Amino acid sequence: MEILIGGITSLFGGGGAAAAGTAAAAAAPVASGFSLATVLQGTATVLGVLSSISAGNAEADALELQAQDAEREKPLENLQGIERRASIKRAMADALGAGDVAYAASGVDLSFGTARAARTDAYREADLALTTDAGTQQTRVARLSERAAGYRASAKQAKRAGLLNGLVGGAKGLASMAERY
Repeated sequence: MEILIGGITSLFGGGGAAAAGTAAAAAAPVASGFSLATVLQGTATVLGVLSSISAGNAEADALELQAQDAEREKPLENLQGIERRASIKRAMADALGAGDVAYAASGVDLSFGTARAARTDAYREADLALTTDAGTQQTRVARLSERAAGYRASAKQAKRAGLLNGLVGGAKGLASMAERY
Protein backbone atom coordinates (compact mmCIF):
# COMPACT_ATOMS: atom_id res chain seq x y z
CA MET A 1 0.00 0.00 0.00
CA GLU A 2 2.89 2.34 0.79
CA ILE A 3 4.25 1.78 -2.70
CA LEU A 4 0.88 2.69 -4.26
CA ILE A 5 0.55 5.86 -2.19
CA GLY A 6 4.19 6.77 -2.87
CA GLY A 7 3.64 6.25 -6.61
CA ILE A 8 0.55 8.43 -6.63
CA THR A 9 2.29 11.13 -4.63
CA SER A 10 5.30 11.15 -6.96
CA LEU A 11 2.98 11.51 -9.96
CA PHE A 12 1.64 14.73 -8.53
CA GLY A 13 5.01 16.18 -7.78
CA GLY A 14 5.56 15.00 -4.25
CA GLY A 15 8.97 13.75 -3.23
CA GLY A 16 10.03 10.71 -1.31
CA ALA A 17 9.57 12.45 2.03
CA ALA A 18 6.00 13.32 1.10
CA ALA A 19 5.40 9.70 0.05
CA ALA A 20 6.76 8.41 3.32
CA GLY A 21 4.65 10.88 5.28
CA THR A 22 1.55 9.96 3.31
CA ALA A 23 2.22 6.27 3.73
CA ALA A 24 2.65 6.70 7.48
CA ALA A 25 -0.55 8.73 7.67
CA ALA A 26 -2.43 6.09 5.69
CA ALA A 27 -1.01 3.25 7.75
CA ALA A 28 -1.95 4.83 11.11
CA PRO A 29 -5.75 4.47 10.71
CA VAL A 30 -5.35 0.94 9.36
CA ALA A 31 -3.16 -0.04 12.30
CA SER A 32 -5.64 1.40 14.79
CA GLY A 33 -8.57 -0.42 13.15
CA PHE A 34 -10.12 2.69 11.67
CA SER A 35 -10.82 2.73 7.95
CA LEU A 36 -13.06 4.31 5.37
CA ALA A 37 -15.21 1.16 5.35
CA THR A 38 -15.68 1.49 9.10
CA VAL A 39 -16.68 5.13 8.73
CA LEU A 40 -19.14 4.28 5.98
CA GLN A 41 -20.57 1.36 7.93
CA GLY A 42 -20.90 3.52 11.04
CA THR A 43 -22.66 6.24 9.04
CA ALA A 44 -25.01 3.69 7.52
CA THR A 45 -25.73 2.28 10.96
CA VAL A 46 -26.54 5.70 12.39
CA LEU A 47 -28.73 6.53 9.40
CA GLY A 48 -30.51 3.18 9.78
CA VAL A 49 -31.17 3.86 13.46
CA LEU A 50 -32.51 7.32 12.71
CA SER A 51 -34.61 5.98 9.83
CA SER A 52 -36.19 3.28 12.03
CA ILE A 53 -37.00 5.76 14.77
CA SER A 54 -38.36 8.25 12.25
CA ALA A 55 -40.55 5.60 10.61
CA GLY A 56 -41.98 4.63 14.00
CA ASN A 57 -42.67 8.26 14.83
CA ALA A 58 -44.33 8.85 11.44
CA GLU A 59 -46.58 5.83 11.91
CA ALA A 60 -47.40 7.01 15.45
CA ASP A 61 -48.28 10.47 14.14
CA ALA A 62 -50.61 8.99 11.51
CA LEU A 63 -52.33 6.86 14.15
CA GLU A 64 -52.66 9.84 16.46
CA LEU A 65 -54.34 11.79 13.65
CA GLN A 66 -56.80 8.92 13.19
CA ALA A 67 -57.52 9.01 16.93
CA GLN A 68 -58.17 12.75 16.75
CA ASP A 69 -60.46 12.18 13.78
CA ALA A 70 -62.47 9.62 15.76
CA GLU A 71 -62.72 12.07 18.67
CA ARG A 72 -63.95 14.79 16.31
CA GLU A 73 -66.71 12.52 15.02
CA LYS A 74 -68.32 12.34 18.47
CA PRO A 75 -69.88 15.84 18.41
CA LEU A 76 -71.16 15.16 14.89
CA GLU A 77 -72.78 11.93 16.09
CA ASN A 78 -74.37 13.85 18.97
CA LEU A 79 -75.80 16.45 16.57
CA GLN A 80 -77.10 13.73 14.25
CA GLY A 81 -78.76 12.02 17.22
CA ILE A 82 -80.48 15.25 18.22
CA GLU A 83 -81.70 15.71 14.64
CA ARG A 84 -82.98 12.11 14.43
CA ARG A 85 -84.92 12.52 17.68
CA ALA A 86 -86.36 15.85 16.56
CA SER A 87 -87.47 14.13 13.35
CA ILE A 88 -89.14 11.36 15.37
CA LYS A 89 -90.98 13.97 17.46
CA ARG A 90 -92.13 15.82 14.32
CA ALA A 91 -93.36 12.56 12.79
CA MET A 92 -95.25 11.73 16.00
CA ALA A 93 -96.85 15.18 16.09
CA ASP A 94 -97.86 14.85 12.44
CA ALA A 95 -99.33 11.37 13.05
CA LEU A 96 -101.23 12.57 16.14
CA GLY A 97 -102.55 15.59 14.26
CA ALA A 98 -103.69 13.50 11.31
CA GLY A 99 -105.38 11.00 13.65
CA ASP A 100 -107.07 13.74 15.64
CA VAL A 101 -108.36 15.37 12.45
CA ALA A 102 -109.69 12.03 11.18
CA TYR A 103 -111.42 11.15 14.46
CA ALA A 104 -112.78 14.67 14.91
CA ALA A 105 -114.11 14.71 11.34
CA SER A 106 -116.02 11.51 12.06
CA GLY A 107 -117.51 13.06 15.18
CA VAL A 108 -115.71 10.83 17.70
CA ASP A 109 -114.79 12.25 21.13
CA LEU A 110 -110.98 12.35 21.30
CA SER A 111 -110.77 12.03 25.10
CA PHE A 112 -111.68 8.32 25.36
CA GLY A 113 -112.11 5.07 23.42
CA THR A 114 -110.35 4.26 20.18
CA ALA A 115 -109.05 7.80 19.64
CA ARG A 116 -107.45 7.88 23.08
CA ALA A 117 -105.96 4.38 22.57
CA ALA A 118 -104.51 5.48 19.21
CA ARG A 119 -102.89 8.52 20.87
CA THR A 120 -101.45 6.36 23.65
CA ASP A 121 -100.02 3.91 21.08
CA ALA A 122 -98.50 6.79 19.10
CA TYR A 123 -96.82 8.13 22.25
CA ARG A 124 -95.49 4.66 23.15
CA GLU A 125 -94.10 4.10 19.67
CA ALA A 126 -92.46 7.53 19.67
CA ASP A 127 -91.04 6.94 23.16
CA LEU A 128 -89.61 3.58 22.05
CA ALA A 129 -88.11 5.16 18.93
CA LEU A 130 -86.61 8.02 20.97
CA THR A 131 -85.15 5.64 23.57
CA THR A 132 -83.75 3.35 20.88
CA ASP A 133 -82.15 6.27 19.07
CA ALA A 134 -80.61 7.63 22.28
CA GLY A 135 -79.14 4.18 22.98
CA THR A 136 -77.82 3.96 19.42
CA GLN A 137 -76.20 7.37 19.76
CA GLN A 138 -74.54 6.43 23.05
CA THR A 139 -73.25 3.20 21.52
CA ARG A 140 -71.81 5.01 18.51
CA VAL A 141 -70.11 7.64 20.68
CA ALA A 142 -68.67 4.90 22.91
CA ARG A 143 -67.36 3.05 19.84
CA LEU A 144 -65.70 6.24 18.60
CA SER A 145 -64.02 6.63 22.01
CA GLU A 146 -62.85 3.02 21.90
CA ARG A 147 -61.53 3.49 18.37
CA ALA A 148 -59.61 6.61 19.42
CA ALA A 149 -58.13 4.76 22.40
CA GLY A 150 -57.12 1.88 20.12
CA TYR A 151 -55.41 4.25 17.71
CA ARG A 152 -53.54 5.91 20.56
CA ALA A 153 -52.39 2.55 21.92
CA SER A 154 -51.20 1.57 18.44
CA ALA A 155 -49.37 4.90 18.14
CA LYS A 156 -47.46 4.22 21.36
CA GLN A 157 -46.63 0.73 20.16
CA ALA A 158 -45.42 2.08 16.79
CA LYS A 159 -43.10 4.54 18.57
CA ARG A 160 -41.72 1.78 20.77
CA ALA A 161 -41.28 -0.54 17.79
CA GLY A 162 -39.44 2.16 15.82
CA LEU A 163 -37.12 2.82 18.74
CA LEU A 164 -36.55 -0.89 19.32
CA ASN A 165 -35.87 -1.52 15.61
CA GLY A 166 -33.42 1.39 15.63
CA LEU A 167 -31.60 0.08 18.70
CA VAL A 168 -31.45 -3.46 17.30
CA GLY A 169 -30.14 -2.13 13.98
CA GLY A 170 -27.56 -0.04 15.81
CA ALA A 171 -26.45 -3.00 17.90
CA LYS A 172 -26.12 -5.16 14.78
CA GLY A 173 -24.08 -2.46 13.07
CA LEU A 174 -21.78 -2.10 16.06
CA ALA A 175 -21.39 -5.88 16.33
CA SER A 176 -20.53 -6.08 12.66
CA MET A 177 -17.90 -3.37 13.03
CA ALA A 178 -16.49 -5.09 16.12
CA GLU A 179 -16.16 -8.37 14.19
CA ARG A 180 -13.86 -6.67 11.70
CA TYR A 181 -11.27 -5.93 14.33
